[in-house]
Amino acid sequence: MIMKTATKKIGLAALVILGIFLVTTSCNKEEALDTSALTANVDGELYTAEVFDEIAEIGDEALDLAETNESNLKTGVVFGYSRLSECVTVTKVITDTLITTTIDFGEVNCLCNDGRERRGKIIMTHEGHYWDGTVYIDFAFDNFFVDDNQVVGEKQVMQTINNDGNRESVISINGSLILADGSGTISLVAEKVRTIVVGSDTKTKRDDAIETTGNSTVILADGTVVTTDILSPLVRKHEMNCFMYIVQGVLQIVHGEASPITIDYGNGECDNLATVTQDGVSVVVELQRKCNKSI
Repeated sequence: MIMKTATKKIGLAALVILGIFLVTTSCNKEEALDTSALTANVDGELYTAEVFDEIAEIGDEALDLAETNESNLKTGVVFGYSRLSECVTVTKVITDTLITTTIDFGEVNCLCNDGRERRGKIIMTHEGHYWDGTVYIDFAFDNFFVDDNQVVGEKQVMQTINNDGNRESVISINGSLILADGSGTISLVAEKVRTIVVGSDTKTKRDDAIETTGNSTVILADGTVVTTDILSPLVRKHEMNCFMYIVQGVLQIVHGEASPITIDYGNGECDNLATVTQDGVSVVVELQRKCNKSI
């Protein structure tokens, strides 16, 4: 059995798991483990997926912020959000049944509460009652950058209340990330289901636990095709000091012609450890948040 305890930290510049860099430790001290071979194939695809996944979290916080007082113009200061910060301005405009929410990070990089730097705008439009009914949501981007990588494309969401009374979203993503270092573009097509299994009855994110299932296909800047499949629902808890890490679930990645890689995030304990396995060889990794300037 692999113990989820990191004992020796080795930096891996090539490995970015969901916007997080990993520090690894061998699960077998007697084995000369080639960590670079094990981990080198899980880089930009998962960072790109995380950038698009975070947009739903930003949308939740923006709509909560837009309803906190009577003014149309609001900022994220003092509200304690996981992602929005004081340099973000949210404006909501209602036209008949259509609600347009503009999330403006400004023209220069805004350091957000999740450690990412963002600039530009997310344009969110929806019809329906966002918090407790069926709602159709479109996300578009206006000169929008995350960690200096430009986000383009679209994200569409159909959100309903499921039989358990929880908010459940069917999500389609067709987007790209234009890399800040000029090395090219990563494209992403994804179909996912996101369910707020705890905290659906409140607007705050701090009490949320979210499960995500689904799959994606990524084409890297060099043309390599990468597929990801969620084998067991990925769980993120939004309590303080926990929300930046997935704490449960299993993800499988197939990078080009390489053999599959699995990432096991554990049993739900709020830690920053996961186990990465390929061809029967495993390493325990310590997840550490970082702000990527490029991939």
